[in-house]
Amino acid sequence: MKKKLIVSLSIVGGIIAILIILLFTLFGLRNVKLDLRTYNSIFSSNEIQNEVIASGKFAYNMPIFFQDKNAYISNLEKENPYLKVINIESKFPNTLVVKCVDREEAFAIKVEENKYFVVDEDLKFLRVLESFSSDQTNAILLGGEFNIVNLDASPGDFLELSTGQDLIEDFVPAMKLNNRNVAEQKGLFEKINLKFRINPLTAKSQAYLELYDFAGLKMSVMEAEDDLVLKLNCLLAVQAVFDPIDAQTYELRVLKDSNGQIFCHQTQKS
Repeated sequence: MKKKLIVSLSIVGGIIAILIILLFTLFGLRNVKLDLRTYNSIFSSNEIQNEVIASGKFAYNMPIFFQDKNAYISNLEKENPYLKVINIESKFPNTLVVKCVDREEAFAIKVEENKYFVVDEDLKFLRVLESFSSDQTNAILLGGEFNIVNLDASPGDFLELSTGQDLIEDFVPAMKLNNRNVAEQKGLFEKINLKFRINPLTAKSQAYLELYDFAGLKMSVMEAEDDLVLKLNCLLAVQAVFDPIDAQTYELRVLKDSNGQIFCHQTQKS
């Protein structure tokens, strides 16, 4: 009996050893590829792609089933600030495909004199500039009643705001839902200020956005955290027919009345 048990255990052990060898030889990670979803990506060249892949610190030869994809995404996005990883897909038997897009510069935030942080729509810190002047092709100047909590951040990190974080991160996607991509948004707005006021209907402090176009027109989206997409839709419709000559005399405000109706009000500048 003892001899049979030893033989049986040896057989089982041999099978397990073979399976482990097969696991590492057949399914051990051999290849990593970038699947770029951005037309004319800054990561298009083979040389840059190889550098990006190297920065992911992939565990080659480790079975594809046991790969820590979240760690790879973190490595890739930290070392390559302009890279946004959508997901990492396993392609059997031994390949990982990194599906990704280029991050776009959305906002520039003045940190101090001669220092601006350029970030994307997710407030990912992309680069720092010594000077900045908003035009219709670069980032929108973002300011107002907030502070950057992690001023020691470096490119590749995500910025943390003292207040209004969700609203700022919602702005670009809300504009996209109104059929304005990032390039079009930068062509529409020179600067945006995040501010707060006491809502006369609720007596609560609520955030609003001051937007300025390149003709100097001031546009305010009141209580912006509520129905932002619809309020921007209303504002864009009015802005499209507003005479730029009147920008120095009038401003626009988008509000919701007590019946829940969203409307745009033209008023003289104070």
